[in-house]
Parts: sequence; structure tokens; C-alpha cells
Amino acid sequence: MPGRLSSGAVAAGLIGLNKPSTGGGGSAYVVTPPAATTQSRDAGVSLTPHTFAPFSGADAGSINGYAARIVNASGSTSWSGSGLGGYTPSGDADGSAGVLALDAMIDNVVVATALHDYSRAAAGAGGGLAALVDISGIASYDFLTSGAGTHVLPSGPDGSNQNWLLDYVGTSGPTVMRITNGVLEFEGSISARGLVAITMSAGGYQTGRHAIMFYLSIANVANQQCMTWYIGQNQAGVNAGNEVQFLPGMRGNGVINGVSMFTRENTTSSPAFTTVKAWNDTLTDLRTTPTRMACRLMGGSWQPSFDQGTAALPTDGDHLATYSNKQYNDFSNTSLPANRNYLKFNLFGDMDVRAVVYKGTV
Repeated sequence: MPGRLSSGAVAAGLIGLNKPSTGGGGSAYVVTPPAATTQSRDAGVSLTPHTFAPFSGADAGSINGYAARIVNASGSTSWSGSGLGGYTPSGDADGSAGVLALDAMIDNVVVATALHDYSRAAAGAGGGLAALVDISGIASYDFLTSGAGTHVLPSGPDGSNQNWLLDYVGTSGPTVMRITNGVLEFEGSISARGLVAITMSAGGYQTGRHAIMFYLSIANVANQQCMTWYIGQNQAGVNAGNEVQFLPGMRGNGVINGVSMFTRENTTSSPAFTTVKAWNDTLTDLRTTPTRMACRLMGGSWQPSFDQGTAALPTDGDHLATYSNKQYNDFSNTSLPANRNYLKFNLFGDMDVRAVVYKGTV
């Protein structure tokens, strides 16, 4: 059996071929595979089923067969399924890793190959941080297909489903709002908004009982301010009370200039803002530099940080380079927990968003 295709090869799209037909003239079929996908599980966590996104291109409608094959580096994982899937794994164990490849065929000629890279950490390897919200494994999802309302996405722990409630906030909605290869792409304006609230408490998980680390980055930003984001106790609306708020591009006095970062707490159901940290005129312009933000949350206490220069999200659970030297506690330094169960993105400008939430960091 050939050696395993590396994750790097998968990400680079090195497989996905247009093969010449067997017909006269030697013309090539124009078929493009879907973007490569990856799932990486902690030790002791089983792999989950996978469905391939459709192939595209001028000749994709002529595809009349699929053939799945497995290239393993370790372990004996097998996958069962047909067509685009779902493909269900079996026989996986700690240390299993490989690539599920799906060949698309036209009259028994392979015209393109889609790839799904999978792995389980070896026992005793540490396994890394456990994700509470993670969109990095979502290859393709278009919110505008169904529009405003509840969307169910596999963004929860180990790919479990979470509810994303989308509200157009009295507007006609954005022109683009989709996830592509783990990146939320948005195009809109103040008059074409999208407010999405992700329910993190799925399955009975209560955020107030655990330390949590939030990471979010924005890149390819078109405006001095394109979004705000919140960690809240209430699902609907903005400024809903007991809400952590990040306002990239804004000074502490409310002036929008694209080179500042403002973090605050809304303490009641009506706007009652308390400034947590205002980094005034200390950023490189958001429109020219990717910007990352982070928040360490523990019950009612939280601490913000940020840095710039890359959109790639950390995996170490640590603060970013520039952080507040104080944490904020909305309950007058009492020890009562706050179940801030909703992660909310208030989107109103063109940008790309990456986001992950880890549970259990200290």
C-alpha cells in the first residue's frame, strides 16, 4: 500500500486531477474537486462520519461513478459508504491516521480526486486543548441558502452539532455569508447586516463552570470597523446584559478609526457599559493587517488580549502578545459564576473571520 499523503499535501491541493478522456481527440474533462478537509481527534475520541462536498466544473454533471480508497500511515481504519457519502469510519484507534480519497469518474476515467485527512492522537500524547466551538473543519456552508433563522452546524466538541441563530437585524441581510475551508466569509454593510449567536451550551455544557479561551481573527478587512463580537448570557440582540464586548477599530471614546481596540462590559439588560481596556491608536490599520483577538473567561471574570500580523489562530490556550494587565469582574469581585453561553458575531463589513473556543484552560 502506498505511503500516507501528508496533511500538507492535502492542504496544498496536490491531488485533484483533470484526466484526458478515452474518446477521440484526447480532450480533457473540466472537473474540480471540493476543497480538502481534515479532522483531527484527541486520544480516546472516535472519528466521525464524513460527506464530501460536490465536485464542480463544466463536466461535473457528466460524473457517473465514484470510487473511495484509503491510504493509511498507521492503524487499520476503514470507511463504508457510497457516492459523496456519508462515509462512516470503523476500526479507528488512538494513533490512527490516513487519507480518505474519493475518485470521481466519467465512463471509468478518473477525472478528479477529493481528499479527507483524518487522525487520532496517540494515547498519552496529551491530545491538546479540547474545542468548544471550532469552524476549521467545515469545508463549505452558505448561510444565505436558508437565510435568517436557526442553522445547525457541526462546530461543537468533536464535530457535534451547535445552533447558530442568524438575524438580519431589520435589514435585507448580507450579500455573502458563508464558511469556506474553515473561514467565515462576509460581505455586507450597516444596512446589510448579519448577527449570529452560537449556542455554546449544547449538551448541557454550562460555560460558567469552566475556564474558557476564545480566539478570533479578522483579515481582508474593507472598512475601519467591520464587526463587533460578544460573549453573552443572552441569545438575542446586542447589548443584552452580562456581555463581554470586543469592538475592533474603535477608540475608547467611540470614535471609529481602524487603528484602535476597545473592550467593554455591558452589565445590565439596557446599555450600562464599563470600559475594560481601550487600546487607542495602537494598532496597524485593520484594513492592511490581519488582527487576532482573545478572551480568557472564568465565570464572571474575563481578560482581553490581541496581536497582529497573522490570521492563523493559536492552539496553546495562552494570551496573545498585547493583553490587559487587569481582568474584569462584573459581579463586584464575588465568586458567582456567569453562564455566558452565547458567542455572537455582529457583522456589518467585508472581511474573513476565523474563530475557535477552547474549554478547560486556566
